[in-house]
Amino acid sequence: MKKEYLIFIVILSAMFSSCALLLGSYDGPVVLTHGYVEGVSPSNSSSYRDRSYPTIEANWPGPGGDKLWLAVNLGARSEPESSVDSNPEAAGWMFQFNRKQAYYHDGDRLVPRWRNAPIEEDRNWETENDPCRILLGDSWRVPTVEEMRAFREAPRDRGGMGEGNRTDAFNSTLKLHAAGDLHPFDGRLRERGEAGRYWSGDQFQPRYGETMGFDGQGSNTFGSNKNSGRPVRCIRD
Repeated sequence: MKKEYLIFIVILSAMFSSCALLLGSYDGPVVLTHGYVEGVSPSNSSSYRDRSYPTIEANWPGPGGDKLWLAVNLGARSEPESSVDSNPEAAGWMFQFNRKQAYYHDGDRLVPRWRNAPIEEDRNWETENDPCRILLGDSWRVPTVEEMRAFREAPRDRGGMGEGNRTDAFNSTLKLHAAGDLHPFDGRLRERGEAGRYWSGDQFQPRYGETMGFDGQGSNTFGSNKNSGRPVRCIRD
């Protein structure tokens, strides 16, 4: 009886060790979630409380090419179905540069009310204002302009844009699309379904932040008004 019991214990221990080994080596997709966060989420109504985001591992050369990214825009509740998808749930939330407050535009209405105060400050996007870090955790942040440039210039067969247009942005690993943006003066929705303009965490000048943008003709990185509302695509360190 003792011998049989000992054999059973050895077999059981081996099974647990095998399970631990398998679980320890599991490298599946990471799904991130968050609820309502005061001062960040557009509103405390049920439409803005719960979010769940898939992630994607990059594989292109240059900065950010070996990191984990959100597979959708911050605040989005669905993936875009095309490069010109005008669904507000795929566009996600919009942010002014170095501001944590998110805005949501459904095509008719903006939530919350637009903050029309000129942003002129000599600084990059600060950690305490980074919505990626606040909503997803300390290892997440808005990407740098060098990371956005590397993605834009990376070969298409490595998951980058190949310096292409909005079609190439959508066909990339990140599946960026023409989510549009918000006018810096009044928060009016612009060019949803036509152009995409995504913030980086670096400033261009005190009044301008570095942006990666694209439309049907091409793409580029450039400085633009920090008051504009733009989507962000978070990256993990």
